[in-house]
Amino acid sequence: MKFRFILMLLGWRLRWLGRHNEGFRQQLEHRDVLMQWRTFDGRVARWYHFTPQGVKHGAGLHGAPTITLNFRDADYAFRTLRASGKNQMAFMEGMQAGDIKVEGDPGQLMWFMTLMKFIMPGKKKR
Repeated sequence: MKFRFILMLLGWRLRWLGRHNEGFRQQLEHRDVLMQWRTFDGRVARWYHFTPQGVKHGAGLHGAPTITLNFRDADYAFRTLRASGKNQMAFMEGMQAGDIKVEGDPGQLMWFMTLMKFIMPGKKKR
């Protein structure tokens, strides 16, 4: 349940950034990337479509993702995403152990990682 909730919040945040953050919108220029996050069994899945017009997202499996991040199970995914805030190697360690598998264009995953600076809300400047 926690993983499903994080994926939903991520979708809301990405959509909001696509509408309100100029720097984020610049990162979407010339992009047409459909990223899917899911568990190995597909019981928890969500997709995010990045285009110059913004970000759309939806629940479930998409038929034509550009890249898919597969996690062993929902609990593992939640723990890994939570740990990655403090330990950036948590994701790589999961890939090396076979608990996270990437299908599709890995360059798009690297591009998505550049968006991380926008995703976490910052402190308001006065």
